[in-house]
Amino acid sequence: MERARVSEVGRVLVAGDTPNDLAAGRNAGAGFVVGVLTGAATAAELGGHRHTHLLRSVADLPSLP
Repeated sequence: MERARVSEVGRVLVAGDTPNDLAAGRNAGAGFVVGVLTGAATAAELGGHRHTHLLRSVADLPSLP
């Protein structure tokens, strides 16, 4: 985000398919931390970690408000 000169971290979306991805998004202060179920972890695994959204696929990202 620093290299891209992002000034509003709360507008950043981080999407990932592992608990570590969700933790990275939270630790970075991203406003949207999205778990996607098309990868390594199950809904139960990702759901146990803080996130703003849990989606079936990255293809569902455009439907977020």
